[in-house]
Amino acid sequence: MTGALITVGVNTLAFYLISEMVPGFDVKSKKTAFLMAIAYSFLAGLAWLVALPVSLMLAFVFAILAFIPLIGPFLSGAGLFITTFGLLFCISFGLLLLIDRVMDDFNMRSKTVAVIASVMLGVLGVLMRVFLG
Repeated sequence: MTGALITVGVNTLAFYLISEMVPGFDVKSKKTAFLMAIAYSFLAGLAWLVALPVSLMLAFVFAILAFIPLIGPFLSGAGLFITTFGLLFCISFGLLLLIDRVMDDFNMRSKTVAVIASVMLGVLGVLMRVFLG
């Protein structure tokens, strides 16, 4: 329960800060950022249940590729980071597009804005997993 509250709090702050830094990522109020964080956190939790099998398959592919001499050392050091960031980026991108369509007080001008915001959320997600466990 505490982890969920921390996640919603961090996501609220993230959405508010992204709206201040990225032109075209318009959040009307702090209340909207909070509602977005609740919806985003809930939907991301559900999406991770679906993404877990994909993550396991990617881990298996990376384990096979790790035996290739030139690729193996790269994957052994960065494979988990790349997989985690890739999944977080894809999930964030899809969820932001969905939330943009559903919420009236939130607007993204283009998919490019969604890509920038997804990269920022992906980096934040990786950092949260590193520091909060």
